[in-house]
Amino acid sequence: MVRKLFKDTAFWQPAVITGADGKAVVKVDLPDNLTTWRATARAVTSDTRVGVTTSKVVERKDVILRLAMPRFLTAGDTVTISGIAHNYLNADKTTQISLSVNGAQMLDAATQTVTIPKNGEHRINWRVSAPQTGDLTLLGKALTDTESDAVELSIPVVPRGLKQTYGQSVTLSGDGDEEKTFTINLPAGADPRGRTLRVEAAPSVASTLFGALDYLTSYPYGCTEQTMSSFLPTVIVANTLKEVEQASIRDTNNISRKVKKGLDRLYKFQHEDGGWGWWRDDATDPFMTAYVLDGLFLASKAGYEIDDARVVKAREKLGGLIISNKTDDGKEIDAETRAFMIYSLNESNGIDARYVEELFNNRGRLQPYGRALLALTLKQRGDMNRARAVATEIERTASQTGFDAHWESKRKPMIDFTEENNTEATALSVKALAQVSPQSPVLPKAARWLVANRRNGYYWQSTKQTAFAIYGLTDYLKVSQELTPDYALEVYVGGEQVVAQQVTSAEAKGGKNFTVTRKDQQVGGATQVRVVKRGPGVVYLSASLSFATTEETTAPQSTSGIKITREYLRLVLDDSGDKLKWRTEALGGELRSGDTIVSRLTIEGGAAPYLLIEDPIPAGCEQVEQVGGLNLNYSTEGGWTNWYSNREFRDERTAIFLNQFWGGKAVFQYAMRVQEPGEFRVAPARVELMYQPSVQSNTASGKLTILDRK
Repeated sequence: MVRKLFKDTAFWQPAVITGADGKAVVKVDLPDNLTTWRATARAVTSDTRVGVTTSKVVERKDVILRLAMPRFLTAGDTVTISGIAHNYLNADKTTQISLSVNGAQMLDAATQTVTIPKNGEHRINWRVSAPQTGDLTLLGKALTDTESDAVELSIPVVPRGLKQTYGQSVTLSGDGDEEKTFTINLPAGADPRGRTLRVEAAPSVASTLFGALDYLTSYPYGCTEQTMSSFLPTVIVANTLKEVEQASIRDTNNISRKVKKGLDRLYKFQHEDGGWGWWRDDATDPFMTAYVLDGLFLASKAGYEIDDARVVKAREKLGGLIISNKTDDGKEIDAETRAFMIYSLNESNGIDARYVEELFNNRGRLQPYGRALLALTLKQRGDMNRARAVATEIERTASQTGFDAHWESKRKPMIDFTEENNTEATALSVKALAQVSPQSPVLPKAARWLVANRRNGYYWQSTKQTAFAIYGLTDYLKVSQELTPDYALEVYVGGEQVVAQQVTSAEAKGGKNFTVTRKDQQVGGATQVRVVKRGPGVVYLSASLSFATTEETTAPQSTSGIKITREYLRLVLDDSGDKLKWRTEALGGELRSGDTIVSRLTIEGGAAPYLLIEDPIPAGCEQVEQVGGLNLNYSTEGGWTNWYSNREFRDERTAIFLNQFWGGKAVFQYAMRVQEPGEFRVAPARVELMYQPSVQSNTASGKLTILDRK
């Protein structure tokens, strides 16, 4: 028997009903873990008497094989896999211990025969080389003539270079026959086993929303903004498609589960003062508080149960910020953020009319972003005359072509993440026109611009841009006539026809899209994508290519004046005095399992908001927060590391977030325990502006050799 099914929870059943004798029997197939399982049963009778009991059962064998290995490998690594065979039989046993691999190369003899004393153990090491990206499967065996054991485990092998994404999108919207062709070029150094090409053809705006939702709900990090930018679109798409009589939403989107998960996280991030910042422990932010309050209101409107006490606290905090017009640290709030705060407070349960009057009277100072929010606020209050007047100004200020339209908007610097917010301003303008002036000829052009400007194929430049685009497009969906196409659709990828479909209102109203995925060797160096539409209607075509570079050594590079460097140091603890101290020193000499090292990341450049630092770790190491009782989280008396807003340790990398980089130079470091011996590649560390990802920098790739402990 090969053990390969391992679980933390062996079994869960929420409802078991006893028979007339008060007894019930539940049969459980245990996973392959050799451990002590604890069973917990809770019972309640019809007259509400309750009880609970626990019981334990041990799953064990007399011959056991354990494999010691890292969580992952990087392409090009050579790692030492250890097999430890245990003999719990009452006699010494001749044991054949072996290891076979799939997806890698064995560098040592696969099988050894040894004699293990009773109640003893024996360790064997195998060197394994993982030259390419993919999955590595290990099958270890310990065989005797009495009892045996076998265990199968897998290790992901990640790329050793930089991960990159290219995107392109086109729109066909005429009444006759149309076609467009473009080519996506893959760099020569792209990893042949780490490529994904996703081509999506959508017959309506509704159809484009699901790919964007998939991006938001699978985004790997979760600050308040990213949580909101997943939670809010999920709510509004579900609610909108309920309101659009003919449309429907796919059951596979698990709307309720995603909303519940988002609410739980948002509640945990709410500050004591009632507001929200970007993280749980940072300063309350005016925009973020308004953003979450708006989301909670829309969730409540969509029928989800919301904690009213939290809404009340948020409204109190937001109201106080509007009165002072300053952040908690004394900075004046810019006009665009103030417009969003007034909109959110008015929407959630009303606002003093004088703030709306003030916003209307000073609308000449507003960018398109704030002007759209003013129109929405006036519409909420039933002031349609002035709402239409503002909508007319919105139409007049659009940058138009015969095909599309958008609004150029720049947020004045305060505490926000970027000056330019054209995508968000256009999304809000679409929302305002859809609600106030749905017959506007500018409206379909603006919706077309939004969908066509998905820079990453099926989503926009950042989580926030993607969320706001969905925010506006769902309102457009309610008033558009896009749900009545009638055309023949053909899509070709690399000359192969991958879609041949007659598209009617049934496909558009059902939110159906046509998605084709090509992976690894299926994606060539240059892939031509061609779309043909025969008949009236709209088709939105997007293509997204994700890949990783695979050069032996990645060179450092930077853009827009931001630079990151990485070095590894040895961490040395000194307990000779009355207080434990530490120091770092050059990583000279041998590095062995059990040692502790430090990854030091240095950021240099001009001031910038909202930075994300990702530092892939060597596969033979594990991050640690404490060493010998010494906490290594933040700045200490010894100046361990510069302050950061949040830090996350993941299996393959460390992520560090900064709400604000004040410019100059900052150093961030964390400790790692050296565990598995081997020769390890390390992918480059990188830094980027979270809301302007084109501003980024990466270090060179690295190597680390780890020896077994003496």
